[in-house]
Amino acid sequence: MQRAGEARSSVRAAKAPRAAALGKRRAPHAPHAPIDSFFDRFGRLSIRGLPKYARLREAIVAAIETGYWRTGDRLPTETEWVRCTPFSLGTVQRALRSLVEEGIVTRAQGSGTFVASNRQQMEAPWHCRFVAADGTGYLPVYPKLVSRRHTNARGPWSMYVGQDGEGVIRIDRRLGIGDEFFVYSRLYMSAARFSALLVKPVAEIEAANVKALIGRDFHLPITQIGQRLTLARFPSEVCRVVRVPAGTLGMVMECVATARAGFNVYYQELYIPPNDRRLIVSDSDAAWGLDDAARTAR
Repeated sequence: MQRAGEARSSVRAAKAPRAAALGKRRAPHAPHAPIDSFFDRFGRLSIRGLPKYARLREAIVAAIETGYWRTGDRLPTETEWVRCTPFSLGTVQRALRSLVEEGIVTRAQGSGTFVASNRQQMEAPWHCRFVAADGTGYLPVYPKLVSRRHTNARGPWSMYVGQDGEGVIRIDRRLGIGDEFFVYSRLYMSAARFSALLVKPVAEIEAANVKALIGRDFHLPITQIGQRLTLARFPSEVCRVVRVPAGTLGMVMECVATARAGFNVYYQELYIPPNDRRLIVSDSDAAWGLDDAARTAR
């Protein structure tokens, strides 16, 4: 009997190191591992000058887009965010609320916060018609609102949108071209005429075809769009958002949209990094044999 007991003890003793080893291998999947390393990895990616909640929002979005958290993953609790980031509970709650409003995450009472399962595709993109590899249509465009605000700053847009004492509104979006690269868009419009765009729901602004939105909501059908291209180095802020090295040299497309009676509706800058795709800039797709495919893509 004593030998049997010794044998059982030996088996238990042999299993103990194996269990310890298994425990070590499982450590990376411990509940707090993802959040503990999150801010060190993504906290420095956000744009300087943003409010605290927007910095946290940008960091979370970057983590999701790089696969740190995937579709359907449960995100940390509000308490865990506070513990592992330099932000207060109020800041965390505002950042998460913003992500919910944009459809990036979903929240279920009693269950938690989860990465949403789909991305919103831009409606009929006009300035970002990049031809797909098979040459039969365009790459999908996935927009993300970076910021929208009122500003009195003056620049090349001022003369085109008739900037007056009320300033302009500026809408910045990052446009994901397929899953290949990002384009940065800055849109300027008269604040006196289009300030309503500052309070529209994020979802309406984020994926909107601005040309169609202006025609529908402001009864100003766009009749002409002028475009010109320049080779230039991107501002540091743009480089951070589209994730290219500082000082990247790329194409800057300037667009001016005109409605009836020569009224300029908006001025837009598109920062297009080096890529392998052809960009259609003409009014008609037919010359390139893309007319039917373009209708399908839109």
